[in-house]
Amino acid sequence: MVDSRMKGQRGEYLVRDLLRDATGLTFERVPSSGALSYLKGDLYIPDAKNVYCIEVKNYDSSPLSDKIFTNKTNYLSNWWEKIVQQAGLKLQKPLLFFKYTRSKIYVVTSEKPENTKHMYISWLGCYVMLAEEWLKQETLEFVRD
Repeated sequence: MVDSRMKGQRGEYLVRDLLRDATGLTFERVPSSGALSYLKGDLYIPDAKNVYCIEVKNYDSSPLSDKIFTNKTNYLSNWWEKIVQQAGLKLQKPLLFFKYTRSKIYVVTSEKPENTKHMYISWLGCYVMLAEEWLKQETLEFVRD
C-alpha cells in the first residue's frame, strides 16, 4: 500500500532539488505542510520575498486527460483553484508543479511562457508545460526586492 504523505514528500523533494539545480536558490519545504498562517504552499525560499506560492502534487495518474472537462474528477482544476487562492492571500503568483507515476515533472503557471512549448487551459487561465524546459528556457524571477 502506498502512503500518500510519503509520496507527496518525495514529490516535494524532487521539485525542490529541480528548482535548486536550475536556479541556485535555497528552496526548502514549507514547515508543517503549509498549516502556518503566514506561509502557504509546499516550497519556499527562506528569508526572502518569494514571488511564487508553490504547490507540488505527486499523483498516480495524469490530471491531463478528458476528465479535465468535468468538475467532479478534475484534480488539476481543484489543485489550481487552491493554489490561486493561497497565492492571493500573500500577493504572490500561483505556481503548481505536478508529476504522476513514472512521468516527468510539469509546471502550471498563470504567466504565458515566451520560449517553451505549452498548453493553455482557457477556463482556468493557466499554462501547462514540462518544468525542466520551462526552467531552462524562460527568464524567471523567484525573489523580489
